[in-house]
Amino acid sequence: MSQKSLFTVELKCFEPHTVRSGRGHKNVKKQLHEAIMRAADGDDIGAAREKIRNKILRIDVEFRLWRGSDKTTNTRAKKDLDNLLKPVLDVLQTSLNTQKTEPGLDLIEGDESVHEVNVKKIIVNRESEEGIRITILEHSPPR
Repeated sequence: MSQKSLFTVELKCFEPHTVRSGRGHKNVKKQLHEAIMRAADGDDIGAAREKIRNKILRIDVEFRLWRGSDKTTNTRAKKDLDNLLKPVLDVLQTSLNTQKTEPGLDLIEGDESVHEVNVKKIIVNRESEEGIRITILEHSPPR
């Protein structure tokens, strides 16, 4: 059975970042939040909030990371999936932080509504191919 997307956003020409404790972690989330707001129409986000509310969710995330060139010591392709995923899940929630001082996208109320996460890392050859694709679907448990 195919599942219908409740919300999809694709960030192109965007370098996915990890959150490092104590070093610019707020900026990583804010940058991601701003990039999603630019890529997704505000009406789409509002409509998605209504479709997503009170549902059990599945989130699919695809990270496309630039391999780098022979002339650079770029470590983008070496980023760990779990560290890449953390800021994405935080930005999708009501608030970017536990103090609730920075608003998130308010697409999911909390991690408890997410029952399945599928994450994939793809290494790309061109920096222009780098980015993130996020899809939120209603979770369909196996029968």
